[in-house]
Amino acid sequence: MSEHARKRARAVLRGRDDGNIILLPDRSYRGWYRHITLVLLASAFLVSLCLQAPRPLPAPSEDPRAQPSPPLIALTPSEVRHLLTHLFFPAPTAAPLICHWSWFRRTHQYWAGYYHRRRRAKTG
Repeated sequence: MSEHARKRARAVLRGRDDGNIILLPDRSYRGWYRHITLVLLASAFLVSLCLQAPRPLPAPSEDPRAQPSPPLIALTPSEVRHLLTHLFFPAPTAAPLICHWSWFRRTHQYWAGYYHRRRRAKTG
């Protein structure tokens, strides 16, 4: 085991590993360049899926008689990655359950952001 590998193993065990692939001695510039290119392409793909998704619903009206569906935040790249992962590599669950979980998470994120902004507006 080389000295570099020993230092890297110690850093991982201590929780100080930053996961920087540039520090790996066996990674060439060409390999690093290919890796970064694939990462950027994957990120661009996720963002393009977010942009193609329909816009979220508007905020609920103040009319108590109206029964609007809960508002959602727009799809984020993280949410798209999460959905694609669970749809393409499913655990022993069903697609409707995964879509419902996404709907629940996005609704919760909307309300968390709403109350956060409301609290900030009151103090500011």
